Amino acid sequence: MKVIHSILDVIKKVEYVLLVTILAAIVLATFLQVVGRYTPLPFSSKFEELATFSFVWVTMIGAGACVREGGHMTMDFMVSFVPENKRVFFKLLNDVVALLIGAAIVYCAAMLIPKLRRTGMTSAAMDLPLWIQNLSIPVGGALISLWGCVNIVEDIRHIVKKEPLTNKSGAGKEE
Repeated sequence: MKVIHSILDVIKKVEYVLLVTILAAIVLATFLQVVGRYTPLPFSSKFEELATFSFVWVTMIGAGACVREGGHMTMDFMVSFVPENKRVFFKLLNDVVALLIGAAIVYCAAMLIPKLRRTGMTSAAMDLPLWIQNLSIPVGGALISLWGCVNIVEDIRHIVKKEPLTNKSGAGKEE
């Protein structure tokens, strides 16, 4: 069990590093794009495209991080009417839905990426293959599925031990 936790911790740290690095790239690219508009430097189109590609990647990796933190698909209005000891069932449903959505994203992306590679399409400014940008889709879907599975295991543990929710699920107050 310790090995699994250490692997999950490594994945979480890699997510954080990637998110911070990509966000920094977005800020820098956007800044250079603005500078390029008002100077004769040829920054504009390449950095606009870099910012767009980076935004797609940060969105997909961030989607997995949101599932890990319990930040998706919770309707607090409905959950607030449920007794606290039953809220874990709503969280379990939430995590099962996240797992299924992540799996569907990976499945659809598995059909899309090979088609993009065969076409040889590239981006306009950087001449970067479009399948590289779209690799963010299965990566994000896999992270959503992974953290959905981890959350399901934790939810089942809470149900079996009859513990109240103590995680950051949105399906109840943190205790």
